[in-house]
Amino acid sequence: MTVSMEETSRIQMLSATSKDKKTDRSLVEKYHLGPLALHTGLVLSCVTYALGGAYLFLSIERPEELKRREQALADFGQLKDQFLGNLSSLTPEKLLDTYTKQLMYLLEDAHNAHTFEHFYTQKDEPKDMWTFSSALVFTTTTVIPVGYGYVFPVSAYGRMALVAYALLGIPLTLVTMADTGKFAAQLVTRWFGENMAIPAVIFVCLLFAYPLIVGYILCSTSNITFLDSVYFSLTSIFTIGFGDLTPDMNVIHMVVFLAVGVILVTITLDIVAAEMIDRVHYMGRHVGKAKQLAGKMFQLAQSLNMKQGLVSGVGQLHALARFGMLVNVGAKEGVEEQEPTDDGIIAFSPDVMDGLDFVDTLSIYSRRSRHSAGNSARNLFLS
Repeated sequence: MTVSMEETSRIQMLSATSKDKKTDRSLVEKYHLGPLALHTGLVLSCVTYALGGAYLFLSIERPEELKRREQALADFGQLKDQFLGNLSSLTPEKLLDTYTKQLMYLLEDAHNAHTFEHFYTQKDEPKDMWTFSSALVFTTTTVIPVGYGYVFPVSAYGRMALVAYALLGIPLTLVTMADTGKFAAQLVTRWFGENMAIPAVIFVCLLFAYPLIVGYILCSTSNITFLDSVYFSLTSIFTIGFGDLTPDMNVIHMVVFLAVGVILVTITLDIVAAEMIDRVHYMGRHVGKAKQLAGKMFQLAQSLNMKQGLVSGVGQLHALARFGMLVNVGAKEGVEEQEPTDDGIIAFSPDVMDGLDFVDTLSIYSRRSRHSAGNSARNLFLS
């Protein structure tokens, strides 16, 4: 049977394809490219989600900010004109008090306060609230979630979009952080082996050192003190985020700082929890062994108590038997010499001990019963 050239070439192509697939599969398994691709895909999806959210909220809230800014500028201008127009008709003290109350009422709105700060007190440095960097900080601190509150949506569409964005983004980010922390913890476990005490101590030290290092950097490059910088770092990486401090920090640096800090907290908690669980299991195993040993000791004590009680009972029976035999022998020897009294009553002479055998290896009755065949069952019972 001959094989044609076409069939031969087809077989060669199939074999080459199968070899390539085996080579690709071996490379994926050798370098663990599958799990690495999964981890990388989660991180990229989280980053893409934050960037897309920044563009979304910027497009929604930027027009609202411009509209509210125009209204704030008009309100402040009207209040200024009223103050200047009433200077001649009212006393300065009363006019100033009225003007201050109206101004404080306007400044309760965040957009009005921002407009007054950057367009009246700092005319040379006008600054917008909603920029791409502020929107990125907003989306990042929403999905991590820290929630500083530096900027926030005020329009109805922005608030509805925020609810939907957070419902999907927070679980995605938490899964990504947990997955990244788990992946790093597995690498550390492979490096140190089964001994998790050393990496636990290392990561706890890193967790304490990280806020101090970031606090020193913020203190050197920003407008807040070292204590406030450490406070800001701690409240950020533990996702508390009061938003009471606003350090001058680059948006990329802030996002990296938050991501690294939260991942560090996740890894530390994972490793420390694994070490504590291992300790608990170790103690539990030894407690189980101790229970088994205590049970065996209790059974041994019960058996010893039963044997000791049996030996004591046998000894008491043996003493009773000897006493009975002495009484019986004495009664037989003195029965002929006894004479009835005037009342016709004779002294009691027990003779019920003739048919008793006892288990006592030291007793003559036990030794005597060993020579008699078929009487082994009578060692404990009445004949």
